[in-house]
Amino acid sequence: MDTPSYTRTMVTTFLAALNAGAGFAGYTDWRVPNVRELQAIINFGPPSPATYGAFDAGCSVGCTVTTCSCTQPYYYWSSTSGELIPSNGWFVNVSNGVAGGSLKTTLYFIRAVRVGA
Repeated sequence: MDTPSYTRTMVTTFLAALNAGAGFAGYTDWRVPNVRELQAIINFGPPSPATYGAFDAGCSVGCTVTTCSCTQPYYYWSSTSGELIPSNGWFVNVSNGVAGGSLKTTLYFIRAVRVGA
């Protein structure tokens, strides 16, 4: 599942909403992948966004999180925090697969995944 931009500190609220009640798409085990997991969905063959078709069926008019998967060619937060600077978190640029660190108050996208998915 892909979302609009969030600060990393907003992730807890977002995940709580996904996992509340009957959950999103019938599942209540959604989470944000760590930086290595997020890099693992990068496919360096296609142009931006550099991801596999299962993660990007195309961003078109009418595309919703329940009807298609849409990956923006920008930065996505991981669940990995900075070791030396805990106020920073790791992100992955899905245009090229490069990971970096940024303040957790920066607006980036979130890719939620399921446990074991």
